Amino acid sequence: MCTGRIDPALAAKAFRKGLDGMLVVGCYFGDCHYISGNYQAKAKLDMARKLFAHIGLNPERLAFRQCSSGEASVFVKIVGEFTEKIKELGPLGAGADRFEASKLTKKMDIAEAVLAGEKIRWVIGKRTPFLQTGNMYGEIFTEHEFNRAIDMIIVEETEVQEILAGLREGAKSVKDLAASLSMPVEKVFRHILALKRRGFVALKRIAGRSPLYTLVPQEV
Repeated sequence: MCTGRIDPALAAKAFRKGLDGMLVVGCYFGDCHYISGNYQAKAKLDMARKLFAHIGLNPERLAFRQCSSGEASVFVKIVGEFTEKIKELGPLGAGADRFEASKLTKKMDIAEAVLAGEKIRWVIGKRTPFLQTGNMYGEIFTEHEFNRAIDMIIVEETEVQEILAGLREGAKSVKDLAASLSMPVEKVFRHILALKRRGFVALKRIAGRSPLYTLVPQEV
């Protein structure tokens, strides 16, 4: 009933299934029957676009546009322009994206896990209060400060999900993970320790002088 109900993880799921572009059209700001639904939708999709850009998917493949239900010609124009943009970008994994089509599934699995994660959902849920009334200490964030925080969280959560994906293939050492993910050893080690404290990762065995870590099965 409202674009505000869109789950950003659905965008990643759609691209993983081969969609070349996704267009969300909502009401004009100030015209939403649910008051702030379209603001929430744009914030969620902006965050998804940031993540897609980070992992190599051209962010222009996901768009948010606005028109009213009585503007048929405007709607047709919006759809037509977006269609032409997607034709220009080409199919997923083409030159407009920074990864090959063969890596699409893995990239979108990572993106979906990040967008469905608790931290991202908590941050986007706090966007309005942080910008308008402030945090628990009364500190009000600027749009720039909030976006910078999201950028940092996206990078960290992507790294975490890449490590978890690597461990799903089997037990690995910190050095193995760092090499396969092109990530500094110190950073991988820090993430492994945090995941171990949260009960997601455990030490499986010692191979030579290297600890091998494995995933801990999670209750559904």
